[in-house]
Amino acid sequence: MLTLSNYFFDAYLVIMDSLNRFKLPLYEQVRLQLQTALTEKKWQIDQPLPSEQELATQYKVSVGTIRKAVEKMVEEGILIKYQGKGTFLKQPDFQASLLRFFRFRDNDGVSKVPLGVVRRLEIVDGTEAINQKLNREANKSLIFIERIRLIEDVVILSEKIWLPSDKFSKLLEVSVRDFGNLLYPFYYDKCAQFVFSATERLEFVKGYRDKNLGNDINDNLVKVCRVANNLQGEPIEYRESFGRADNFVYEIQIN
Repeated sequence: MLTLSNYFFDAYLVIMDSLNRFKLPLYEQVRLQLQTALTEKKWQIDQPLPSEQELATQYKVSVGTIRKAVEKMVEEGILIKYQGKGTFLKQPDFQASLLRFFRFRDNDGVSKVPLGVVRRLEIVDGTEAINQKLNREANKSLIFIERIRLIEDVVILSEKIWLPSDKFSKLLEVSVRDFGNLLYPFYYDKCAQFVFSATERLEFVKGYRDKNLGNDINDNLVKVCRVANNLQGEPIEYRESFGRADNFVYEIQIN
């Protein structure tokens, strides 16, 4: 005769069997823990991870398990190994992306990386269009950044940036004068938000006047839209960059 206690015991066995069958391999469990630790800034971005032996002791697993987890993260592009230096969190070169679309030179014809200057930093009401790009509810508040990029005091790029307010609230405590030239390391330093990947879309627009560029309404502009994601693949930044079409160049190396 099946009693109630027997029924619950049998159900428990079924559940545990299912969990065991779908349980992640140990190295995958460690990989996820390492990824979380990186996201939470357990180690500084410019410092190597602890040695494999130290990690094995910390996570109570074998060195082989740690090595397999780390190699998987290297394959995924999350970590990078430098001979004689150690293993580091890989930082994508988004500056190279900008220079792929635009080529900037000073008055002497020398290639230059533009200087970034933040003009506005404020919390704003969320809009459905922006929050949709960030996979958020339509009414969620946002942090808005207006930034210009200059070469020899001439504005060559005008940028509008939206961030989830719950993830980037600490930026509101920082003066716009203290923002770094590169925003992504600044995000990580101040808010522990690491930008790992991004998707960009480029288009030419006309009939748009940008107050920072001071362009004519009939001028062609290049608009680059970017959605940047964290280590978990969640979108954490939406950006629109406008530049003059005469600065536009597309360059790619094909092997």
